[in-house]
Amino acid sequence: MSPSANPYAPPRAALDTQPADEYWREGKVLVMRVGSALPPRCVRCNQPAVQPTKSRWLYWHHPGWFLLLLINVLVYVLVALAVRRKAKVAVGLCAKHRLRRRVFLSIGWGGFALGLAIIFSQLSGESAAGLGMLIILFAAIVGIVGSRVAYPSRITKEEVRLKGCGAPFLDSVESR
Repeated sequence: MSPSANPYAPPRAALDTQPADEYWREGKVLVMRVGSALPPRCVRCNQPAVQPTKSRWLYWHHPGWFLLLLINVLVYVLVALAVRRKAKVAVGLCAKHRLRRRVFLSIGWGGFALGLAIIFSQLSGESAAGLGMLIILFAAIVGIVGSRVAYPSRITKEEVRLKGCGAPFLDSVESR
């Protein structure tokens, strides 16, 4: 033991250390190296995350490719699949935010099922089919927007840029 070490100091938790050059923040954007791991904390509120965190593939392509939707949806889909970048990221969530995400996913899928049931019911007319389509559209928007945690704003060969992280989590990350 070195003479300058305090034998009565509490041990440092793994949450307090940040590997050098693994991840940092630039304003409201979290930047991380491809293949690096985030700390086991909720990216919304900075509380300890529920373990184990699941790794998910994130996909990104330049927003300019959306102009192909004006030509044809099929052309856009094929080009987007060809030019997209991907990265595997494990984003941590606390119990509260994990439950919130599951509720919004349930609203999305439940609304989709309800809309299909209304469209294909025996009593449906033109107005019921329109109502069913409206419910499906609304449920999809609510489910996608509400359940989104951290989403890529750019993926390159070297780094992944994530938006959607909460201010408490970003405040705990060193900025560059």
